[in-house]
Amino acid sequence: MDISPRLSGEQWQTWANQLLMAHYGPGGYQPIPDTDRGDAGIEGFSLSGHAYQAYGPEDEPLSTYERYERHRSKLTTDIKKFIDNRIVLGQLFGNIRISRWILLVPHSDSKEIIRHASKKTQEVIDATLPYVTDDFCILVYDESAFPVERDVLLNARISTIELDNGRTAEKEIVEWADKNDKLVKVIDDKANRLSTLSDDVARAAFRKSIIKAYLDGQNILDDLRKYPMAYEAIRKIKSDKEMYLSLEIASLANANPEILRKSLEELRTSTRKVPGLSDGLMEGIAWEAISDWIIRCPLDFPPKH
Repeated sequence: MDISPRLSGEQWQTWANQLLMAHYGPGGYQPIPDTDRGDAGIEGFSLSGHAYQAYGPEDEPLSTYERYERHRSKLTTDIKKFIDNRIVLGQLFGNIRISRWILLVPHSDSKEIIRHASKKTQEVIDATLPYVTDDFCILVYDESAFPVERDVLLNARISTIELDNGRTAEKEIVEWADKNDKLVKVIDDKANRLSTLSDDVARAAFRKSIIKAYLDGQNILDDLRKYPMAYEAIRKIKSDKEMYLSLEIASLANANPEILRKSLEELRTSTRKVPGLSDGLMEGIAWEAISDWIIRCPLDFPPKH
């Protein structure tokens, strides 16, 4: 299961518009800036009559019900704008008539939002808006609706990404350990199973290194959200690798240090394919994944014999 944090807020809006411009091609999609007295209930529209609103909840991860509640509230609010702002929207659309209004989200997993969209569809039809077609419909899409465009964007060349390397202060490492004693125990249990760590001093150093790598990497990933294409590429690499990690662990059942080395090298190789990342950022991202998997348990070690 993919539990990697998805883009949200403005970063998701940027990524969604890039997907849509790739989908409709040059001159086929018009984004609407929201800095000039709001977006009037849409992110943009295509010349073929599809209006889009992009929304990525800021407080992910959410349960299915919580996500549905956020999506429902956003859809309700922006459909009201779509109806109420008829003068502004009529001027924006010109001769284009809208047949589909689509809420574009990072992830959708509830049939209830589709039911709500059907209810709101009828409200729009009943409003008899001059820029809406008779077969108007509200839909809810996530980024899986644009697989080709997503792959094209993730493989596009990006100019060099300028970020700091997310260095974590000693004080922050201590504070994290104090607040997360159960996770520290997970790290310690795994350190005890690594044959390369022969004493308490080595295991304590390992624990500190894993916590620092995790916090450094989280800082890098937070900053990387400013570059949606690179962030999404990294998220996919980590998710794909995690999916097969348990199989690799089983195949190397009695070689715990080798599991670590193999996973790290594969991540280094994969992140090198993401354009624009410096060597330092790639290393930090690879170690963030390793430390995250150790803390959350996708990367586990069999007992020593």
